[in-house]
Amino acid sequence: MSNLVKWDPFSDMTKFFEEVDKLFSHFMQSFSEELRVLQASENSIHLQAKDEGKEIVISGDIPNALKDNVDVVVRQDSVVIKGENTLHREKDGTREYQWNKFTRAYNFPVKVKSKNARIDFKDGKITVRVPKE
Repeated sequence: MSNLVKWDPFSDMTKFFEEVDKLFSHFMQSFSEELRVLQASENSIHLQAKDEGKEIVISGDIPNALKDNVDVVVRQDSVVIKGENTLHREKDGTREYQWNKFTRAYNFPVKVKSKNARIDFKDGKITVRVPKE
């Protein structure tokens, strides 16, 4: 009787799903570079806002964007960052061009001096510093 193994009705199903997961994982790894490009070209950019005492600092990455293609408007109650980014790649004789427009707005939680805003854009990173009133 010691050789008896308790039957698990779901063991075959569990093994099947584990194999499907392995196949899917392998399939997705082969497209990881393309997925990174798609993630970078979403219609929105990711920003962080910090209250640094005397000013509000908004920063983020805008991959594949040129300074001339980014427009920042600082208002009394908000900042709007909009523009476009492009990506040109050539690999194995194949050319790929991607073009994307983006817009992102941030509403200030306090009153600010919008006319004294400082904007820095370098190497795909943007920083907007706006003094508080």
